[in-house]
Amino acid sequence: MKQIYTLTNDYLFKKIFMKEKYLKLLLLDLFGVKANKIKYLNPELIKNNKVGKAGIVDILLEVNDEIVILELQNIDEHNFRERLLFYSSNVISNHCLKEGESYSNLRSIKVYAIINYKLFDDNYHDSVYLKRKNKIFSQKLEYKIFDLTKIDENDKKGKYYEIINLFKNNNLEKLKEIIENEEYREILEKMEIYNKIEKEYQKMEDIYKMMMNEKLDYVSIYKGGVDAGFNQGKALGISQGITQGEKNKTIDIAKNLLKQKVDINTIASTTNL
Repeated sequence: MKQIYTLTNDYLFKKIFMKEKYLKLLLLDLFGVKANKIKYLNPELIKNNKVGKAGIVDILLEVNDEIVILELQNIDEHNFRERLLFYSSNVISNHCLKEGESYSNLRSIKVYAIINYKLFDDNYHDSVYLKRKNKIFSQKLEYKIFDLTKIDENDKKGKYYEIINLFKNNNLEKLKEIIENEEYREILEKMEIYNKIEKEYQKMEDIYKMMMNEKLDYVSIYKGGVDAGFNQGKALGISQGITQGEKNKTIDIAKNLLKQKVDINTIASTTNL
């Protein structure tokens, strides 16, 4: 295993939490939601017309008669709020009211987002509603944001110590010492298995590479398949350009690519320099 992937990996996240037992644990521990009844729905968003935009959410659920979107977001793409609004609007129109029903019967929708970057400055947990002058416009739509970056995985007395380590700690041996909760240990065992199965590991690695490239505004590695020549080591090397200023970002990325000995034609075609 070259690298251990944790629950921040989108592919692994979905594989683990498509199991109801683990999903209930996640909803309760991170969002305080006791899910008595869960039904998994098709995460593909419905296009209402030919020119409408398609989309797909990570996990779409029916929880206690409410519709729930569960999203994991590792990168600040600067459009996350708009994307969540688009997702929720689509799901409301297609899942929250049946034909012929009164609008007063509109079902509630909750959007639970686990993010791995700083969206807000203060709390690790935020609830967001549509408001007017601090008065909630409607209780039917709520966004709950859980910020992983604001939780210290080394705080042994912290409320989220074990589950946060499943997201943020990629040391398997240390995790085996940390995790005592029986259900968390089951999740850890599943994580280890997926990391050891070659085909599953490759899928996680593909997601990781794509994430790194998105983080750099770099060309997607999916060009009809994964670019075999663009290996994980280069992706990690490229990531050094992330901290550069917005104005010179493209030039800085190119410099780092040159240091990594990436072919100059590839650099030119992907950065347009």
